[in-house]
Amino acid sequence: MPLFICRWQNGDFSAVSAASRDEAMYLLDEVGNADVADLFTFKNFMVHFQLKKEADNLEELVPIQLEGFGEATYEMLCERVHPVYAKVAGNEVNAFPIAGEIPREKRDAALKTLNEALVTERMRKWDSKKPKLSDDRDVAELQQEVDLPRAVAEKAVKERRRRAITEIPPHSDKVQ
Repeated sequence: MPLFICRWQNGDFSAVSAASRDEAMYLLDEVGNADVADLFTFKNFMVHFQLKKEADNLEELVPIQLEGFGEATYEMLCERVHPVYAKVAGNEVNAFPIAGEIPREKRDAALKTLNEALVTERMRKWDSKKPKLSDDRDVAELQQEVDLPRAVAEKAVKERRRRAITEIPPHSDKVQ
């Protein structure tokens, strides 16, 4: 089953395993409308979570924290999900000396530059992608009213129509 990566307009990303792009859209609808996000497949996704040493939150059902990504995943995040930040971070790291302490002024300036890159990443695709509305008027209306991905709206309209047909009272063709 393919793994889909969804880079949301605000710079967040989600990973979901789904049989198809439409199924991925349906699952991602828990987070937002993936029609306006960058959605692509990725084969070598690896992420490692570490079990916490002690519970620190009563509402946390799974006491884990992100430990890191696999090498291929890290490269994909840098190249496809957050390229602006990755480029700026690479430039900033390369500007520092290999050994020795970094002066506070240079460190603060580098952090300021990195934070500006984060703002750019959050705004990079904010309004650039609009969902393609369905040719089916009912689906398009649902897409606009509820901000649903096209695949989710199509499924909902199909189910609504199926129910409407099955709820039609039977009638007789017999002449009385």
